[in-house]
Amino acid sequence: MLQAAKLGNWISLSEADLDQLGEGGNELKQLIHQEFLIPEDHDPLTHLSNEYVARPIQNPAVAYRSKNGEWILVRTSMEHTIYSRKRDELPMVIEEKMESLCREVFLLADGTMTLQQIFTSVRPDHDANILQDSEFRAAIDFLTSQERQLIKLTSRSEDLDQPFSPVNIVPRNLYHSDRWDGHERSPSREDIIDFHLLGIEDASWEFDLIEPTINHCFRFPHDALGGFDYGSSFCISTLRPEVLPLLDQSRKLDVLEIGGGTGSFAKSFIEQARTLGTSDSNGTTLNYHILDLAPALMDSQRKVLSDLLPENRHFQQDATEFDMPGHMFDLIIANEVIADFPVASVRRKTGTEPDTSNGPTASSNGKTWQGDGVYYLEKYDLFDSNAPDSFVVNAGAFRFIERAWKHLRPGGTLILTEYGSEHRYPACSFHLNHDEFSIHFGQLAACAAKVGFQCRLTTLQEFLSFNDELLVLNGREEHILCLNHVLKNYGTTLPFAVISESQFERQCEGIAEKIGLTGQSFAPVKNKYHFGPNIEEFLVLILNKSR
Repeated sequence: MLQAAKLGNWISLSEADLDQLGEGGNELKQLIHQEFLIPEDHDPLTHLSNEYVARPIQNPAVAYRSKNGEWILVRTSMEHTIYSRKRDELPMVIEEKMESLCREVFLLADGTMTLQQIFTSVRPDHDANILQDSEFRAAIDFLTSQERQLIKLTSRSEDLDQPFSPVNIVPRNLYHSDRWDGHERSPSREDIIDFHLLGIEDASWEFDLIEPTINHCFRFPHDALGGFDYGSSFCISTLRPEVLPLLDQSRKLDVLEIGGGTGSFAKSFIEQARTLGTSDSNGTTLNYHILDLAPALMDSQRKVLSDLLPENRHFQQDATEFDMPGHMFDLIIANEVIADFPVASVRRKTGTEPDTSNGPTASSNGKTWQGDGVYYLEKYDLFDSNAPDSFVVNAGAFRFIERAWKHLRPGGTLILTEYGSEHRYPACSFHLNHDEFSIHFGQLAACAAKVGFQCRLTTLQEFLSFNDELLVLNGREEHILCLNHVLKNYGTTLPFAVISESQFERQCEGIAEKIGLTGQSFAPVKNKYHFGPNIEEFLVLILNKSR
C-alpha cells in the first residue's frame, strides 16, 4: 500500500476490506479520517477552500519579475536538509518560470485570504466554482507539490506568524554530512583536539554554514544591540566596575580571549575599548591576547588583527590545560567556546550489575555512581538526588576554570558565555560535524565557587541589553542563498548574518520594489527562526577572583 501511495497509484479498499484487516484496518480508517488517505469520492478542497493560505516561513523560496517581464520562482530542493555541509554540498538553487495563475496565487498567499477568497480574486469572470476550475486546481497542485511546498493552508490564523506551527513547517529529510572524513563522532579529549587541529579547514565556511555563533551572526552593527556589533556591545557591557572590579584601581588591563573564532570579536572589542578610551578621561587601554587551538582559525585571527595584535600575542594551546608562564591577566573571556570542551560520563550502577567502568565509583543518595565523571562529582560536590541514571558533566569546562584561576590576578574577572541551563544536564548538539555539549551552569558555578570565585549568573540577553522584539529576516542560510541568487544580478548580496528588517530595507528595498520580490518575511528575534543560534538559550557566568 505504501509503495502504491509513493507512486501515486490508486488503492482499492472497501469498508469490508478494512474490517477484515482488524487493527491494521482501524489504523487505516484513522488515516482516512485525518485525510492522510483520501477516499475516491471525496474532494479535499471541499473544506480546505475556507482555510487561510500562506507561504510557509520555513520555505526559502522567493519570486521576482525578471528584466524581460517574466515571473521567476527561485527555490531549493525540498528533498533534504544537510547539516555540516562539504564544499560541494550547498543546496542547488533552482529557477522556474511561474505561469500567470500560479504567480497570482503565490503573491496573494500572505495569510490574509482564504483559498476561496483567492479564487474569487484571481478568477472573477469564471462561472466554475473552486472545485470545477481545472486551471486553478492545476495551479494549486503546482504550488503544493512535495518538491515545492510553496503554500500551505490553515484554519488557525493565530498560527501564521509562528515559524514552528504546522502551517509554516516544510517536512524534509535531515541528514548529517561528516565533513571531517574518516573520524567518528566522539566526546573524548583526543578526538576533540584532533577536530580543532585537523577538522576545521576554512574559518568563514565554518561559521557561515556549519556553526554560526551569536558573535558571527551579529558581527556587523545591529539594531538589536543598539547599533553596535556583538564584540563592541560585549566590550561596553564588560568594561564596567560592577563586572570588572579592577577598573576601580587600574585602567590598563591584560586581557586573554579563549577561542578567538575568525578574529572579529577581538577586533570589535579592542576598537570599542579604544573608542571608550578617547571619549573618557579615565579610558581603558588593553593588552590583548588570544589563545586558540585550531590552525585555520588562528590564520584568520592573524589576518583580521594584523594591525591590532602583534604575533607574540597569539598562543596555540588546549584551553582545558593551558599554561602561560609569566603571564597574568585581569580579564579572561571565553565566549561561545566551552561547549567544545570534553565531557565525562556518569551512570548509576545497579546492585547486580558488574562494574565495567574504567573510572572511579562513588555512592550518594543511596545510589552508586560509576564512570570518569564521578571524579568531578566528588571533587566539586555535585551529587544530585534528581540526577538521571546516565548523564555527562562538563569536565573540560571544570578544568578550564581551574587553569583560569591560576592565570588571573587578584580582583580579576573570568567571563563565560555559552548555551545551556542552570539546571539541565549537558546534551549533545545534533547538527554539527563534531561533538559539542550544552553547559550545566549550576554545576559550573558550583565548581567555580569551590575553586574560590565569587559567581554571578545572568542571561546573555540581559548582559548585552539585547532587544529580542526586533524584526529580523526569517530563515536559515538557504533563505540567504535564494535571496542572493536574485540580488546579485542587481549589484548587492546579503552576508550570512542576522539581517534586521530595517537593514534589509536600507540595502534592498529599491531592488525589491523594482522586481516585485516576494517570499521574504520578518519576525521578532524571540520567534527563533533566523540565521544563527537562539539568544535565549545563552547564559553568562561572571566569576570574580577576590583581591
